[in-house]
Amino acid sequence: MHFRNASWSGISAGIRAVTGLITSLLAIRLLGADSYGQIVTLLSLFVLYLSLNSSVFTMLVVNLMGTSNEVELLNREATIYVAAKFSIFSIAILVAVSLSLCILTTRISLGLKLQPDILFQVILFMGLLTSIQIFVALQAAIIEASNRLDLATKWQLTGPLSIVFVLGICFFNDIVLNANSYIGLLCIGYAIDMLMLWRIRRKLGLNMFIKPQFNVASISMLQLLRRGGLLQGASLLNLFLEPANKFLLIHFSGSSTVTLYDLAMKVIWGIQHLVGAAMRVFLHIGSQDSAAVGNTFVKTIVLLCVPVIVMHTAGALFLFWSANYWINIDGTKLMIFYGIASMSNLGMIFVTPLYLSLIGRSDLIFIFRTQAILATINILVCSATIPLLGLVGAAFGLLVATIFNVIAIYLRCNISSDFYKDKQLFTLKRSRISLAFLLLISTVIWTTIGGRELLMVFIIITSSIVIMLHEPLTRRMYNQFSVERS
Repeated sequence: MHFRNASWSGISAGIRAVTGLITSLLAIRLLGADSYGQIVTLLSLFVLYLSLNSSVFTMLVVNLMGTSNEVELLNREATIYVAAKFSIFSIAILVAVSLSLCILTTRISLGLKLQPDILFQVILFMGLLTSIQIFVALQAAIIEASNRLDLATKWQLTGPLSIVFVLGICFFNDIVLNANSYIGLLCIGYAIDMLMLWRIRRKLGLNMFIKPQFNVASISMLQLLRRGGLLQGASLLNLFLEPANKFLLIHFSGSSTVTLYDLAMKVIWGIQHLVGAAMRVFLHIGSQDSAAVGNTFVKTIVLLCVPVIVMHTAGALFLFWSANYWINIDGTKLMIFYGIASMSNLGMIFVTPLYLSLIGRSDLIFIFRTQAILATINILVCSATIPLLGLVGAAFGLLVATIFNVIAIYLRCNISSDFYKDKQLFTLKRSRISLAFLLLISTVIWTTIGGRELLMVFIIITSSIVIMLHEPLTRRMYNQFSVERS
């Protein structure tokens, strides 16, 4: 069950990451690099708000997992009801925030060059988009808590694919697209996801707005908000970095630099979300003893390390192509940024299972404290380096903060060295890991210096395919879906 959920979660996240990248590429061409940079800078504020709600839904999954007896099932209904009420209150607050932001941006430019009337409509559309995403996240959490993470993820693919389809039609038919229509299209895409999840939730018999027959709702509300509040605070500190970095970049380097930053981070976050989605099962096993978590952690890292490195190699090729053949810019700084950010991302990915296990066992005070220090380090380093190095400076803030984060979380989980004594397991992996790292470093260097020899593209792609074909994960995925089809 865990492998099926992890497989579908990873595949769905991968498809969403790819469609997100394609959406960004098409939007950059249809809107222009400057206009797109301004839109994603403003949109990052709404993503920040959405992340606060997502933390509560994560704790909702933790609270609902493993309910079996009648009392627990009644508490489950009460908790779902409270989460639904929380979503409605959150949307009401979002309306007030959106209107306040409309008033603020008409008086203060914030570095944005959109016309006031267009900016007003864009903000309202972004508020609507975030409201829809809140309901999507709520229903996905309820479905996941019923141990159907696979359904919660695979039924969120129709919307992104629809968005790519419509943008593709606009691009190939030279249809003019402005900021309003672009955000409106995103709203329609997520509304499709919301309806799909609504259908699946009802089919599974999972109610959302039925008031429980006994008075435990107030207790559930306090518990949910208390536990979710700490995780919300940690997310706030972490995701505050995205809009902060973008506003620093737009001030010191211009909106076109923000476009490059957003494109590179979509690759980085796409890989992280793809792998992190598969690792989400650690949220379900976090309550187990540390020996079980440590054993699963080591096996997971051994299974995923080479594929994750190869994904970053593919990301380097994608950004190189985008810079030189899609946006038509000098991609040197972009590739240097990506090379440094890749090292940060690898560290974050490999510590993600332990981070999720800490959430699963409700070690939320430590998570909040760690994220507070991480955010402080990132902001201080970026504030010093972005004015001097621009885009590359943002990568150094991410790298320094990640080093601290990885060390703190790993030491907190206290993984016993006994789990690393299987020398045969690591000996077989060592050569493939070294080869994958060498391929990644060579690719980043080659794309940074200009990538003149196209034969290298063939060598890199062929080497990546050969490495992946010999990976145990590839065989396990093939066997898993062969069994499901039969």
